[in-house]
Amino acid sequence: MNKTVFPYIVRIVGSLIMLLSLTLGLMAASPARSAAAPLGQTIWLRASANNLYVSADQNLANIQLVANRSTPQGWEMFTVVDAGGGLVALRASNGLYVSADQNLATYAPLVANRTSVQGWEMFQWIDAGSGLVNLKSSGNGKFVSADLNRSANLVADRTSAQGWETFAWGSSTSSWRLVWSDEFNGSGAIDGNKWAFETGGGGWGNGELETYTNSTANVYQDGGGNLVIKAINNNGSYTSGRIKTAGKYDFTYGKVEMRARLPYGQGIWPAFWMLGSTGGSWPNNGEIDIMENIGKASEQNTVHGTIHGPGYSGAGGIGAAYTGPRFADGFHTFTVEWETNVIRWYVDGNLYETRTPADLGGNTWVFNHNFFILLNMAVGGGWAGYPDGSTVFPQYYTVDYVRVYQR
Repeated sequence: MNKTVFPYIVRIVGSLIMLLSLTLGLMAASPARSAAAPLGQTIWLRASANNLYVSADQNLANIQLVANRSTPQGWEMFTVVDAGGGLVALRASNGLYVSADQNLATYAPLVANRTSVQGWEMFQWIDAGSGLVNLKSSGNGKFVSADLNRSANLVADRTSAQGWETFAWGSSTSSWRLVWSDEFNGSGAIDGNKWAFETGGGGWGNGELETYTNSTANVYQDGGGNLVIKAINNNGSYTSGRIKTAGKYDFTYGKVEMRARLPYGQGIWPAFWMLGSTGGSWPNNGEIDIMENIGKASEQNTVHGTIHGPGYSGAGGIGAAYTGPRFADGFHTFTVEWETNVIRWYVDGNLYETRTPADLGGNTWVFNHNFFILLNMAVGGGWAGYPDGSTVFPQYYTVDYVRVYQR
C-alpha cells in the first residue's frame, strides 16, 4: 500500500467509528416513540405482567384500577379521548375519567372518578413495540405500572418502563358479534318469525289515545329497506303500531341498536325499549328504555334513556336525556350496551348515560335475565301530552334496522 495514502485511510476509519459511537449513544438516550393513539375507540388494556385485563369495577371495595380480569366486559372497557397536545384521557364505562392524582395518595393510584379532564387525567400513549404500549402520567411524568407485588393495582410511580409497565390493547369494536337482526328488506307485512303484534287500546297505563292494530296500514315494510310504524288520525280516533320480539327472541346482555328517523309533533311518542321476559309482572321484571322521544316542539332534538324496576318505576324511573339535532330530519343510531351490572346509552356513538346498581339507592337491580325488544309509537299520554292543532297526521316512525350483538 502506498505509504502516503495509509494515514488518510486511518483518519477516515477513525471518523466512521466516532460517528457510529455517537449515533448509538443518541439511540440509547432517545425516549420511546409516541404511537398514534386509537382516539375515539373503546378499548381494553391487558397487563403484560400477568396477562389479565385492567378493570375499573366500582363494585369492588377498592375502586383503584387493577389488572385482574380474565375477560373484558363493561368495566374493562375504556374510551380513548383526545386530551390535546398529543396526550390522551381514558374514560371508563361509568362515564368518568381515569386519574393519577397524587393528592389521593403520593404513589398516584389510578382511579376512574373524574367528571372532566385536567392534568392528572392526561397520559402519554407510548409505543412499546409488538403491539404493546406504555402509559406515562402527565401529572408526574411517571409510567403506569401493574406490579404484581402490589396485587396488580395500577399506579403511576415508575421512572422507566419495564415488563410491569407494558400493556397490550385492543379495540372492543371487533369483540361485538352480530347475533340477531332485522334489516327490514322486505315489502308489506313484517316478518312474523321475528315480531309479534300487541293490539288494542285502553290507554296502556299511560293515558294514551291510540288503538294498536296488526294492519299493514299501521305497520309495514316499505320495500326500500325500512320498517314503518304509521300513526293515523281518523276524525279523532287514532291508530298506530306496537310490535315485540317476545316469544320469538329474547336474550341476556348485549349491544342493542336501532337506526331510525323519528316522527314529530305534539302528543307523538315513539319508543325503542326492552322488557324482562321473566321476573314477574312490571316493574319487577325490569324495563330498559333505549330511546323515547316526546315530539312537542321543545323536545324534538331530545331523546331519553331510562331504567325501571321495583322502587324506581314510572315517574321515578332513573334516566338521562341526550340533546342533539332534530331527530325527525334524518336517520340516527340509538344504542345500549347492556352487560353485567352496567348499562350504557349512546346516540350516534356518543355515550351519554351509564347506570349501575350504585345508582338505585339500595333498590334491586333487575337486569340480569332475559329481555325482549319492543317498538311502538303512542299518540298522547301523561308524559307526552296530547295532539293539538299543530300536530300533523299521519306520522311516520321509520326504522332502518334493529340489531343485537353479543361478546
